[in-house]
Amino acid sequence: MKDFWKKQTKKGPLACLAPMDWYTDSAYRQIVKSVNPDVFCFTEFYSADWLVHSPFLKDQVLPHKKIEEPLIVQIFWKDPEMFAKAAKIIEQYNVAWIDVNMWCPAKKVVRSGHGSSLMINTDTAFKIIEELNKATKLPVSVKTRLWFNNDEDLIPFAKWLENAGASLLTVHGRTTAQAYTGKANFEPIYELKNHLNIPVIWNGDVINYDNWIAKLNNLDGFMIGRWSFWNPWCFLPNHYKPTLKEVLDMMLFHSKALEENKWEKRASLEIRKHLVQYLHSFPWVKEFRKELVTVESVEATHNIIEKIRWEYSDFLGEKLEDIKKASS
Repeated sequence: MKDFWKKQTKKGPLACLAPMDWYTDSAYRQIVKSVNPDVFCFTEFYSADWLVHSPFLKDQVLPHKKIEEPLIVQIFWKDPEMFAKAAKIIEQYNVAWIDVNMWCPAKKVVRSGHGSSLMINTDTAFKIIEELNKATKLPVSVKTRLWFNNDEDLIPFAKWLENAGASLLTVHGRTTAQAYTGKANFEPIYELKNHLNIPVIWNGDVINYDNWIAKLNNLDGFMIGRWSFWNPWCFLPNHYKPTLKEVLDMMLFHSKALEENKWEKRASLEIRKHLVQYLHSFPWVKEFRKELVTVESVEATHNIIEKIRWEYSDFLGEKLEDIKKASS
């Protein structure tokens, strides 16, 4: 199992859904896999400590549908022993491998010694990977950044991670200091690949499949995060653009998947942030914005979707961008 990634890269470059807090839950992963079954989906990032000490959280976030597999669970914390305990729990849920969060730049995460702070707390970072490899047969990978303030220490850090047992590395093309600002820089990641024997994939400013192909260079794959929010079709080649009918059908599917995985009230609240995003290119979205962001039941969500379907039935077969151009 430890060579899982190398086997996958022999089939071609890896397309991955990035781990995003409050987004990449089971419903969202089902959405992406329904568009392209070959995408590798990462979970939201979970605290190793919470997984160990909260049976409720464990039972809420680790069960998943067959369509989501092979599933990667990302975890964060700073105690190597806690990582090892969490790994023992995770491997009971038919998970493909474990990814360690060494990239999150949030100030409260960094101040607590988690996330990207592990890039400067290197002894702890290496110990985490070593303990995980002792604790589980699952492959262990790492997501990190160029570095804390610059990229000068990325290569030695990554080589130590590889020596400690990391089987794949994802690098976000910004430093911790940049967080999500500025443009992602891929040149240091291309150079890093020349120094490692494990697969390297990149993340940051990847808009869609075709955008990734143009920038792949010597890397083994790509990871899309925020650009998938309104467009899960970004994982399809040739700049695929969905029709209004496809968008509405996906909104309905997403709502039902959320309802199935979470109680109705929570599902109706969480779907709000997705609904307007799906319709961001729809020229008449303003007419429905207030309804979409204030839905309080799954039934209300379905009613709004069907209302749009009915009122704009003449446009169902057209792509949202074409509708926007025709209406302007």
